[in-house]
Amino acid sequence: MAEWGNQQGPQRLPNFRLWVPDRLCPWVYAWFLCAFQFSNGFYFTTMAQVAGERGLTMNDTHLFGQTVLTGLTFFFPLAFRLKFHFTNRTSLIIAATALALINLLFPLAHSFPMMMLLCYLGGFFRLYGTFECFSNLLPRVTPTYNYAVFLTFVFFVVIGCVNAVDWLAMQIIYYYSWEHIHLMAVGLCLSVIAGAVVLMRPFRPMPKMHLKGLDPLGLVVWSVFILAAIYVAQYGEQYGWLADWRIRAAIGVSMLGLAAGLSRMWFIRHPFIDAQVFFQPNIWNILFLFLCLDILLGTQLVLQPTLTSGLMGMDWYASAVLKWPEFVGALLAAVFFLLCRVRLGWHLKTMTWCSFAAVVAYQLWMVLLVSPELHMGQLYLPLVVLGFGHVGVFIALTVYAQANSNFTYYFQVLCVLGFIRTGIGDVIGVQLWDHSLRGRLDAHLGDLPISLQELYGWAFIFGLAVLLVIMASHFDRLRNPLPKLWQAYIIITKKANHQESPQ
Repeated sequence: MAEWGNQQGPQRLPNFRLWVPDRLCPWVYAWFLCAFQFSNGFYFTTMAQVAGERGLTMNDTHLFGQTVLTGLTFFFPLAFRLKFHFTNRTSLIIAATALALINLLFPLAHSFPMMMLLCYLGGFFRLYGTFECFSNLLPRVTPTYNYAVFLTFVFFVVIGCVNAVDWLAMQIIYYYSWEHIHLMAVGLCLSVIAGAVVLMRPFRPMPKMHLKGLDPLGLVVWSVFILAAIYVAQYGEQYGWLADWRIRAAIGVSMLGLAAGLSRMWFIRHPFIDAQVFFQPNIWNILFLFLCLDILLGTQLVLQPTLTSGLMGMDWYASAVLKWPEFVGALLAAVFFLLCRVRLGWHLKTMTWCSFAAVVAYQLWMVLLVSPELHMGQLYLPLVVLGFGHVGVFIALTVYAQANSNFTYYFQVLCVLGFIRTGIGDVIGVQLWDHSLRGRLDAHLGDLPISLQELYGWAFIFGLAVLLVIMASHFDRLRNPLPKLWQAYIIITKKANHQESPQ
């Protein structure tokens, strides 16, 4: 039976059994969050090891990583419908069980399509469990439902803490093997299942919502569109672009997926992504800024590993320590946002500009540092600055999107933003700098320091142009507060009922 109204704000988390101490409840969710952050279908830190054992190319493993992020992105439109259909306890058990099975199966899978599917589902269920934890911690993190505070906490955990998770994964690989990461993930997921069964009760704060009108076919066609587009960007240069039938076929599949998604958007009552999403205020500006961010961050994914391995002679294990400066930068970004946005009330345009400026400063710093005498300690401060800027931009732009979008479409907006920020934009950035690096090495007869300095310099110039665009842009005043849980339920219920009513 529904227990409407028993949720008393921040005083008590009602999903837990009555004998569980109230002070322990948030720490249980923190434990669950750590488990879900560690659990994927595929781990970026295992790319080289998986490629070596399975006869895959690095492009293959990069595609697996992007597939994880794509699966994560496509959970957003389903988030509240699943939350209001299942109890929190049930959802946590479903997500943890699925991730445990995925991590058991991935080391055994050798089929490329099967590995892709496991990666996609790994990202999807990882965000499912993460969302269930975050949505229930919201009243504790910010009793006033201040979205700026909440997103600061979210992105510090999701982006900042991933560096700590990567460091831990690298230790496991070094001392054991990449398969042991999956075994550890299985153990963590089993601990979540056990914790949910023992400590939580099947509490439902609101009446159960039906799942009609979710448009699973829309989920499939939009996913096909993005994954095929990522495939083209990832493999285009390797296969010679349009000269190869695989690229032509992938372009055709991507266009068919896009056409099917747009058709469903305009001609069915309950599309996976509504047409109104693309008319939300400033969404195209935000997509553009995320694409610019991905291009700038591509230097860290391409030029920095080339610098540490080719010029400094560091192996992948020695480079693991560089994850910690980024973690510190993410922590500083969270503190900065809480102080300057929440306490001092700085405008989001200022916050966005400052965060982008930190990413641009990293590019200039690297121009000045690149030399044969460079040592690892000199990279710490630039990476702190980069981590600060990376997390800061994500917080600022996502807060801006929420405060300017109708909540009815907001989670679909997050999905569309993910097309760029965790989808095709990342691949574009990596491939751009990878192609440019090979071109500069040919032009400079293999002189690595000069080539890296030149490319970091071009990234700095591009970043300056982006900063000028932000300065010249108009950022609207924030309009929409974050609805409380019962308000979100009413909004989603009205939309679902409207979708099912005859027109």
